[in-house]
Amino acid sequence: MNITRGLTELPSHMEDVQQKHKETLRAQTETLSVNTILMNEKVKDFQLLDRYAELTIISTVRDRTLVEHELLARGRDHEEWRDQCLRGKLEKIRTDQLFHSSFSRSKSGSGSSASVAGVAGIGKTTMVQKIVHDWAMGKIYPHFQFVFSFKFRDLNTIKDRVTMRELILDQYPYFRNMLGEVWKNPEGLLFIFDGLDEFKDRIDFTDNRVPP
Repeated sequence: MNITRGLTELPSHMEDVQQKHKETLRAQTETLSVNTILMNEKVKDFQLLDRYAELTIISTVRDRTLVEHELLARGRDHEEWRDQCLRGKLEKIRTDQLFHSSFSRSKSGSGSSASVAGVAGIGKTTMVQKIVHDWAMGKIYPHFQFVFSFKFRDLNTIKDRVTMRELILDQYPYFRNMLGEVWKNPEGLLFIFDGLDEFKDRIDFTDNRVPP
């Protein structure tokens, strides 16, 4: 998640495109598709808010590894960990705190970044959906003017080099006449990329050129 904290006021001429973007994201994220064991109904849709369960996010790599390899295997250890968490020995982070804690302290001139890792199927993608939905509803991260979310499994279908501008316009064509204005305030942008382990290509994280 590429982030920078920005509180710049949104120019009035961009309010319409922001509202359109929020409406689009709300429509995309309000339902949750769940795999079932039913033969005649393999996938069933539910309201996201009816089915969402909050993940427990641990702030350090050491504690995350402990969760993956020990706590999920033995219920007793999980209870001991919960006791430690309640006593304040571990830092538990809610989704609305992800960018306001030690979880996102790494900063540079081009912004900050945070990553969330966990065992497969634990709910990371659903958490991303909830973050996008809550931002679109105005519940979290008011300092971000625009949120853009991409799935690596979709990026796998792209065969040629592609710019961030092209990715955005492919999913959200209503930005076509406004994207230049959007780039002017990078502090107000949040980019979320979901499912890095599913990506089949290579990413050069050192390439920090400004999008055209």
